[in-house]
Amino acid sequence: MDIEVFKLKEFSKVYQDQMCPVSQKVMNLILSYLEEKKGRPFELAVDAGCGTGRSTRHLAQYFCKVIGIDISESQINEARKFTPQENVMYQISSVEKMPVEDASVDLINADFAAHWFPVDKFMLEVSRVLKNRGCVALHSAYPIFGIQYKNYSETLTKIIHEALETLYTFEGKIIDIIKNEYQEMFDALPFADKQRITDIPVVFHFTLSELLGFVQSLCLYRKFLINDKDGAIAFMQTVEKK
Repeated sequence: MDIEVFKLKEFSKVYQDQMCPVSQKVMNLILSYLEEKKGRPFELAVDAGCGTGRSTRHLAQYFCKVIGIDISESQINEARKFTPQENVMYQISSVEKMPVEDASVDLINADFAAHWFPVDKFMLEVSRVLKNRGCVALHSAYPIFGIQYKNYSETLTKIIHEALETLYTFEGKIIDIIKNEYQEMFDALPFADKQRITDIPVVFHFTLSELLGFVQSLCLYRKFLINDKDGAIAFMQTVEKK
């Protein structure tokens, strides 16, 4: 899918309002790994493809300074609106040319973003900016979700699976990268010391309106909306009714 959708102001607002929160479980794994490999203090983190700053804000409590970078001005503008931390700054930038000096970064984090990166150029930049014993963390949610609610879990899970499978047709290549759990990106990391962890169970508590909002915050739904507004609205109405 054309990443231009991320530059749309209306999409950035929905993404900020409705995207699921950062997983503390995943963040703890990243920070534990960084502490084991490098040790404290944690000085500088770069949140690559930061979007509206979900992870950027979360990282601020652990690092002296955090820089969120994204190619989308509208995403960065939303991030700035909701970031009170003084040790966070944002910059419009690609991941191929990060606005930091050589060997200056403790952690490069990419949450729900790395599947959009040009792998070879990104890896070259990672090698340039990371400190000795610095770390890069690439992570995303597996695109198959389950819903647990009383005796309706199986039925509700089937409904959300059917809805998501419809949206996945709008960007099969990206979904394949995520379903493959970043195996190719892991293989491309230019470091001997690396670790790949899969099947991390994460639970989010959603109301029905929040669940529907999450679906609408996916860039795949926005692509659907752009291509066929009436069809996309009818799709969401059907999902809600089910």
